[in-house]
Amino acid sequence: MNQFNLINSTKFTTPLLTFQYPKLLEPDTKFSPDGRYECQGHCPVDQVATLADQLDKFLEEHKASLKAQSPTTKFKLTDLPWGYNETNGSPTFFVKTKCKASGIDREGKAWSRKPVLFDAQGSVVQDRSTLDGMWSGTTGRISFIASPFYTAAIGAGITLRLLAVQIIELKSQGGNGTDHGFSAEEGWTPSASKKAETIPYNGEASVEFDPLDF
Repeated sequence: MNQFNLINSTKFTTPLLTFQYPKLLEPDTKFSPDGRYECQGHCPVDQVATLADQLDKFLEEHKASLKAQSPTTKFKLTDLPWGYNETNGSPTFFVKTKCKASGIDREGKAWSRKPVLFDAQGSVVQDRSTLDGMWSGTTGRISFIASPFYTAAIGAGITLRLLAVQIIELKSQGGNGTDHGFSAEEGWTPSASKKAETIPYNGEASVEFDPLDF
């Protein structure tokens, strides 16, 4: 049982990020039967100094609180859901947020939730099907709660619990023609397609059949 008092959770909002493999419309059940929504993204390091400093400060407060409660304990730090890497050869800052889609509360009652989605104007997306096919390259902002945790088996760390997402520019799975180097030309389009003309059957065979045909 965890005997430590944890610092309070804190809410944050990211600057504009480029999303990677967002799971915002349907929960991912591959690793969790209850389902899990996820949204991770990255941005250039010069655009995220404030958020990076705030998260690092929050982590240091969590570590200091644990150490103050048990000075002789050596705490293990888990992998953090934010940090630095490279994207297309440029240094970037990333965050990884997630939230459970369903579960059972302490009273035995089932619950479910999904992240709230907003459009670029700040209005709630009522028809989520308009975002079908959302894919990597979509840009937006993420609202999340940073929550500290500690267990002797896992160690100390921070979870970034996904609350809401604002979609600024939507990219769909498969992209569009320009993403693949294609440009507009005269030719076939779905709207120009026509159904094949129906040829009336007059009861007479118009094709000579080979005896082996059937």
